[in-house]
Amino acid sequence: MRVSLLRKILPDFLRVPVVILLRKTGISTWFQNQLYAHEASALKKNFTATLPSVSTSKMKVLIVCAHYNHTEFLPGCVSSILEQTHTNWHLIIADDASTDASTNAVLRDQSNRDTRIDGITLQENSGAYVARNTGVRASQKSDWTHVTFIDPDDVANPTWLQHSLDVLAGREGSVRPYIRRFDTALQKPLQAYFGHCPTLHSRFAWERAGGFLSLRRSGDSELTLRMSHLSKDGLTVNVKSFEESIKCRHIPGSATHQDLTSRKLMLENRDDELQKMSPSEMKINSPAITSFKKCSE
Repeated sequence: MRVSLLRKILPDFLRVPVVILLRKTGISTWFQNQLYAHEASALKKNFTATLPSVSTSKMKVLIVCAHYNHTEFLPGCVSSILEQTHTNWHLIIADDASTDASTNAVLRDQSNRDTRIDGITLQENSGAYVARNTGVRASQKSDWTHVTFIDPDDVANPTWLQHSLDVLAGREGSVRPYIRRFDTALQKPLQAYFGHCPTLHSRFAWERAGGFLSLRRSGDSELTLRMSHLSKDGLTVNVKSFEESIKCRHIPGSATHQDLTSRKLMLENRDDELQKMSPSEMKINSPAITSFKKCSE
């Protein structure tokens, strides 16, 4: 991650509030939309189609959805997975001990929609990143070749998985998707950017990273940062897609919009730490997981 010009010339107590204010007023969002759209266009122009020797149909994508009290959105998210043009996938819905009384019934209903869908219930609320680690661990013995994640209030475009696999083109590494944030009703487009949560990782890339840190917020941003540093040795790549792949809801009060100052500073400090580490030191050898049971139990 490059050190921004503002970070070089302004102290943290001035720089961070300025960046957040610009974001909240929409000024920086407008500029970011223009920059990201330009970058996506350039990526598309320079894209070389997947070589015929690379058969993506044999690639099995594990999708983990960490769910907590979003039963009103979950069916739509699952429907978008069922509509994927790449059909070789396995979806695990990891419920993070939701308090919604309807959760168990909704989880069973969604699991019964397709044999490729499984639901697990965590025994205690542990946060999205522990839930994701647990979902991956639950499928550790499966034959998946790639792993990605989706939030229950998101909706995937039909070509999300196929496009990500095409961009990776048989290489080991990670693909950050080009996504767009909407209002809660998914009617008003707000911001387009390269996301973190729905990044697709090859199994080798995921296993050399080890998983998510046990954080309540910004764990996916930290993983993107760590994957970027890991790719410097040439064993993996860290690339971006260029087609809009995911529709994300802007939900007021969600974790996405909380503690912006402390999260930004945490990531900058983490970047400084990672620059001093070897690839083996960056691996999370014992990723935080928790006990769970299958919905069918």
